[in-house]
Amino acid sequence: MKIFYKSITDNMAQQRFEEFHVIPQKTLWCCKKLNDHDSQYSLWNVKWAKFYFKDISPDGNMAFFPMYHCPYCGEKIEYEQIDSTSN
Repeated sequence: MKIFYKSITDNMAQQRFEEFHVIPQKTLWCCKKLNDHDSQYSLWNVKWAKFYFKDISPDGNMAFFPMYHCPYCGEKIEYEQIDSTSN
């Protein structure tokens, strides 16, 4: 599975924010189950540039776990950044 994403920078006032967004037209999904899961519950994290699972730890804190393999079919997930100026 290959995820293509690009960096989007927002220069507001005196702060600069960078987020990473998936390019759906170029992304190659490994299986329909993961694609369906993502369309119902967004798995993409704009700050990490990775798909992730989130869970609550026993002490009540939110924990994030990056995904390197599909939980449904086991295929490796590869992440590739595309130049923001290209389409």
